[in-house]
Amino acid sequence: MTDAERHQAWEARYGASAMWTGKVNAHLKEWIGSHPDMSPGTAIDLACGEGGDAIWLATRGWHVTGVDFARAAMVRATAAAEARGVEATWVVADLTTWVAEISADLVTVSFLHEPEHVRAAVWRSAARAVAEGGTLLITGHAPDVAGAPGPPAEMRFTAEEVVSALGAPWRADVREARRDGIGRHAGHVVIDLIMTLTR
Repeated sequence: MTDAERHQAWEARYGASAMWTGKVNAHLKEWIGSHPDMSPGTAIDLACGEGGDAIWLATRGWHVTGVDFARAAMVRATAAAEARGVEATWVVADLTTWVAEISADLVTVSFLHEPEHVRAAVWRSAARAVAEGGTLLITGHAPDVAGAPGPPAEMRFTAEEVVSALGAPWRADVREARRDGIGRHAGHVVIDLIMTLTR
């Protein structure tokens, strides 16, 4: 599938019906909870989809920008933010070449499972957007056994791949979290990769 075909496929999926629960990514919620003394600042959520993470941050006082290449997703994110009574900035852009207008205290890329050249470019876009002293939080499905539900093997990634794509001067805190799958993943223990990167 070409990049253009992938774009069209995501537009069609978001245009047809809601894709996600609208709930915050548990790993983002945990990271915020582990920093109780941190004042809300600026945040950017790349590949934000329907905006669940961005909206959750906005309800907690963060100045948030959500970026995605699917215009249909941004339409859903805008409506969801209005329904929650929060303000956020929504940007439709090619994430592989997008450049932030301002740097952010927190930049997130959650469960981006795309071809290797795409995800590496998005990670680099995200890294460029992080303010000095800020944090880049990357989460995703770790490599799993053959035939595991969820993204195919070639769309999963390791911490080593992220570190290689970003290079110096990033310091990575890496952990894995195991959880019981739900929905299409029911009956399988899902392994999530959580990376907190700082300069």
